[in-house]
Amino acid sequence: MDKPYISFILHSMKEQTLKQSLEAIFTQAELIDFEVIICDDASDDGGWGLARRIAKQNQGVVTLCRNHHPMGYEKNRQKALKIAKAPFFVELTSEFPFVLSLIKHDIHQLESGETLKHNHIGRLKNISYLPTEFSPITSPVHGAESPLVSICIYNYNYGRYLRECLDSVLAQTYENIEICFSDNASTDDSWDIINHYADNYPQTFNLTRSRENFGAYHNLWSSFLNVQGQFVLKLCSDDVIKPGYIEACVKALMSEPEAAFAMVHRATINEEGIYQQEAPFYDSSCFISGDEQAAVYMMSSVNPSVSQVFYRTEVLSDKRLPAALNERWFGDRLMDFHICCSYPIVYIKEPFLVQRIHQQSDSQRIEENLLQCLGEYVLVHQLADIASIYPGMEKAQARLPAALNKLGKLSLRYCLKQLFMGNITLANRYYHLALAIDTSLNDDDMVIQISRYWLLKTEAEREEYLNIIRSLYSDNIKRNYSYPPPQGARPISR
Repeated sequence: MDKPYISFILHSMKEQTLKQSLEAIFTQAELIDFEVIICDDASDDGGWGLARRIAKQNQGVVTLCRNHHPMGYEKNRQKALKIAKAPFFVELTSEFPFVLSLIKHDIHQLESGETLKHNHIGRLKNISYLPTEFSPITSPVHGAESPLVSICIYNYNYGRYLRECLDSVLAQTYENIEICFSDNASTDDSWDIINHYADNYPQTFNLTRSRENFGAYHNLWSSFLNVQGQFVLKLCSDDVIKPGYIEACVKALMSEPEAAFAMVHRATINEEGIYQQEAPFYDSSCFISGDEQAAVYMMSSVNPSVSQVFYRTEVLSDKRLPAALNERWFGDRLMDFHICCSYPIVYIKEPFLVQRIHQQSDSQRIEENLLQCLGEYVLVHQLADIASIYPGMEKAQARLPAALNKLGKLSLRYCLKQLFMGNITLANRYYHLALAIDTSLNDDDMVIQISRYWLLKTEAEREEYLNIIRSLYSDNIKRNYSYPPPQGARPISR
């Protein structure tokens, strides 16, 4: 990861000033270890087109941002400084143009530890390679009859799916939306695609393109910087939402003002474009108290995709963002559990999300490296520990033993799935993991049947016996039924 020495900040500029500043930066040869942050504040004078051309000519150096509505000088400056990655910044303006000798002199003073009182040159104390929390630049706008919804789409090299994702958002029956899009320096056609849409819908899209790939964690955070809505949805760029998604969630949360988030059901689509329905987790749409939903989270993820959860923006204000693969997969569960320890939620049984399942997705990687169950093992212990510090969460805390038993059985399900797919080594690992999680499963009928498979010597014997196992347990791989809502849940009006 390239760590520059100087961040040149160019924000809220007219095209001519921007052109002069960029020419001065890129034609000098003495300062070479730098990055350029361009934050366009909804300009209409050609400045954004210029910024895009310069970024294309200087890949790996220029980070781009564009607001769909003017954010104002100070907030746009604040955003640029948050994005900057160098220890020193130089903010160029029409009143403070690029003067090489002055910049070198002042940076040298800062290097020497001297105090420098300068409005446009300074030291950056908090460099956000791994930002720690949800931190939009502006506060949510409240009071509107149709409140603004921020849809945060974060993308890296999903150009092949991106059009379908964007079309689904623009086809929503609810109109008051903004799209906060962040691209992680994709090397495919993603950036061209998003600019085509943004050019056609300039009042809808906030755009960010990082100069290099800073990781999925940073990419999501970049999209959050532009959030202005009262509600927010984190939408994976390979997923699709059905036309009524946003309207249903807004209606549910407006009618249930105490609820922190609405969770929708999902369907899936695979790489061949085959659409698959699955049973909703709950058999009805309902309002659920936080303590009861927290107890359910001890036993099940409920929502396999982060794109199923539609939040009130205010409940995210002090929440930590997930970072690495395991944190991204389970970090949202931790966050949602924390939220449920303080707020009720709403469940909507209609499959408003279509989640795409493919080889490059996090879900596939999680399954291949056992984190689907190993991570869950750590998670349920964390959830029980969290429950112990909140009043009224005794039911969730008491479910730890049952959660571990269910997790052992989940590992057996993954063992069967991998056996049926011919992934024998991975199946064997899940088999032994199940017994490590819960030793009482040694006497389980499924364990006894699977254990006999490993004892067979020839391929023919194993294949024949696998057919027997398939006839007995093929229905165990996937949940094909819905649960009744938790105790005390009540229907919501639809």
